[in-house]
Amino acid sequence: MPVIISKQPNGLFCRISTVVEAATHYNMTREGLDDYLSETCQYDYRNQDISEWYFKHGVDFENAISELGAGCSTYEETKKFLVDVGYQNVDEFMKEIAYKWEDEE
Repeated sequence: MPVIISKQPNGLFCRISTVVEAATHYNMTREGLDDYLSETCQYDYRNQDISEWYFKHGVDFENAISELGAGCSTYEETKKFLVDVGYQNVDEFMKEIAYKWEDEE
């Protein structure tokens, strides 16, 4: 799955790309997510709403962030994303995945 949509701890939505290992959209409102899904033709059928789509395709935030890495974002950018969306265990999580940036220097 190249794209993950998840509900952030702050109640808004994010899109994480597994290709570039980074959040490409975050702090999207329901309306913003609806626009994104409509523009990218991801609804399964006409008149489907966000709740129905998310129930079928959404990914738990803890699972979604496991896809973050050094592909196209720096350690600092990834940490900033997690702070901005209200994730509570930022420092602990970043320690666990820090190895992904070891070759960055």
